[in-house]
Amino acid sequence: MQTKPVQQKSQGLGRYADGTVAIAQQPTEAAVSESKDRLRRFVERSAEAVAMVDCEMRYLSVSRRWETDWGIGCQSAIGRSHWELFPNLPEYWEQNAQACLAGVLEYSEFVAGPSIASVSGKIAGASLGESVKWIFQPWKNSEGAIGGLILFASEIACDLAQTNGYNKFQSEVKSKQLETIPQLTQIALENAADTIFFTTSDGQICYANKAACHLFGYSESELLNLRVSDIDSQLPASDWSEHWDQLKQQSNLTFETSYKTKDGASFPVEVKVNYLEYGGCEYRCAIARDISARQVAELALLEAKEQLQAVLDAVPGLVSWVSSDLRYLGVNRHLASAYKMPAEVFSGQKVGFLDTSPKFNDLVYGFFASNKKKTSQEVTASIRGENKTYLIVAQKYHNNTAAVFVGLDITESKQSLFALQESEERLRQQAARLEQTLLILQQTQTQLIQTEKMSSLGQLVAGIAHEINNPVSFISGNVSHATGYIQELMRLIDLYQKYYPHPVPEIKYVMEELDLEFITQDLPKLLNSMKVGSERIRDVVRSLRLFSRTDEAQMKPADIHEGLDSTLLILQNRLQAKGGRPGISLVKEYGDLPRVRCYAGHLNQVFMHLLTNAIDALEEGGRNSEKNGKMQNQSLLSGASSRLNPEIRIRTSVVEDNEVAIAISDNGPGMTEEVLGCIFDPLFTTKSPDTSTGLGLAISQHLIVEKHGGKLHCVSRPGEGTELIVTIAIGND
Repeated sequence: MQTKPVQQKSQGLGRYADGTVAIAQQPTEAAVSESKDRLRRFVERSAEAVAMVDCEMRYLSVSRRWETDWGIGCQSAIGRSHWELFPNLPEYWEQNAQACLAGVLEYSEFVAGPSIASVSGKIAGASLGESVKWIFQPWKNSEGAIGGLILFASEIACDLAQTNGYNKFQSEVKSKQLETIPQLTQIALENAADTIFFTTSDGQICYANKAACHLFGYSESELLNLRVSDIDSQLPASDWSEHWDQLKQQSNLTFETSYKTKDGASFPVEVKVNYLEYGGCEYRCAIARDISARQVAELALLEAKEQLQAVLDAVPGLVSWVSSDLRYLGVNRHLASAYKMPAEVFSGQKVGFLDTSPKFNDLVYGFFASNKKKTSQEVTASIRGENKTYLIVAQKYHNNTAAVFVGLDITESKQSLFALQESEERLRQQAARLEQTLLILQQTQTQLIQTEKMSSLGQLVAGIAHEINNPVSFISGNVSHATGYIQELMRLIDLYQKYYPHPVPEIKYVMEELDLEFITQDLPKLLNSMKVGSERIRDVVRSLRLFSRTDEAQMKPADIHEGLDSTLLILQNRLQAKGGRPGISLVKEYGDLPRVRCYAGHLNQVFMHLLTNAIDALEEGGRNSEKNGKMQNQSLLSGASSRLNPEIRIRTSVVEDNEVAIAISDNGPGMTEEVLGCIFDPLFTTKSPDTSTGLGLAISQHLIVEKHGGKLHCVSRPGEGTELIVTIAIGND
């Protein structure tokens, strides 16, 4: 077979002048960097004659065109050597292929005559008298390492003169090819990225490439005057003979050392040396690579690993990380200490090798078998002969090939379930404290009668007492039942604790005797009623807090409607029908008010006084029905129709753009001009001295006028009801 070299490129040499490569279907660098499987698919689907081989020139894949041109089917080629399928290739083919696999050549291109045949005997292009262009180029795996070659074969036309002179051309090409190989080798050595230098048997440097000169900072002539001991800080001249004898015995060595540059700086290197003999002389070929960056990365990785281990050791739980093949990758010190074993013993062991927690083993197996990224589950493990319950939280990482498992000891929280008997005592204590609180509130109500302010607070307490009455009834009516249920349930739980996990007849008998199903159904209802009562208490207390505003010593923006509603909730019981009087209707006509800068607690106290007076007036009118009149036809804020039944109307609006007005009116008996002129006097009252001190409106006027700079205006006529209007500025922050 005769061939003609067309183009060969060594690593580090330039491409053609225009920057292109004259190859018909040359693979791109991106394609060369693809994984083996993707390259296989590319080869199989290619419309050209393409084949893929590994580093040992064994076929991995061929295209259909390849099968047709060379008569070698895919099944026949896969796994077989290229040299077996093409036994007549010249020697330099193998040399160039090895150079490509070693990374010395980027690709190799040949033109071969039609006499080249495959093992099947078929010759591509023979019927047309055409030659075959061969191209082979390295492909790289996902890690960037050369994994083999991509082979291309395409037919090109040959003229008659080429055919007639082919024998002569073959010998010329072979001669040129043989001359090219040493040149390519020299170019590859000279332009290699790694440091390459040769030394004689006495350690004298006799050759150094460009990378060596650049790395050491010497010129080539300066470097050739040095010995290995001059640049290798860890290889004194006295140790050279021992090193040389070891190299001759083993033929090649790989080790790490430190090299010195011309300016005295040292850096770590990895050195591969080979023993060579040529022309009756002995040589040492050293290929050195600077590993400074690698050592820094390894040190950073080691530090990061130590930091991570320190963090995991600080976690107050049992931490382990496991690979998807169900083997331990490591554990923290708490887990190792729990089993009194060194942490290193766990690495590489199969999950479950201690045989202490089958449930944990099942959790690990099931977690890796599922598509979940996270999971959590309670498991029981035997730690030094003691059964403990752990909450295991797991999360996968590293593309789901590993997972970390964190176990938190919840044994004590589980045992706290048995402390429900103590909660029964706490419930009794809380009930006793509540009764004491009610007694204190009743005593406080009596004391507050001494002043109008204390009387106002007494109204609060009376309202709270009324609203608390029903929730307290719920609690007191159900506490005894809840106590019995909880005691029986605790008894049943104790028996289960005694005989668990296999129930015994005694437990079954007790369960039937207790009618556990009924208790289970009734207990939630009982507790729910207690919950309703407690929520009602909460609402009342919240309204009391909103009303009192005792913690607000400064003016702040407040919601007027919220204060009105909280006051009305406290007075709700007084609006209900009682003592022969029908219930008092409440009409709220709230306008769109902004938040008003004020003392909210003081305003709420004013609202309490005004509403209490209105209720008292309606109650007085109910007892003296002949005095009960109608509201005036026109209020200062808006019109109002007549009312025959007891009614309180609350209106709010913005007036003059910078003030708000709150009007509280009733359709009670009203007041005469004489009474109307005295209502703001301290201690003046038309009520019984037992129920009022006559300070309500006086205090209200003081809070509105003196505290807020507003106005309090009253409109009333006998038989037409009463309306009190509060006007204050909106203010700003």
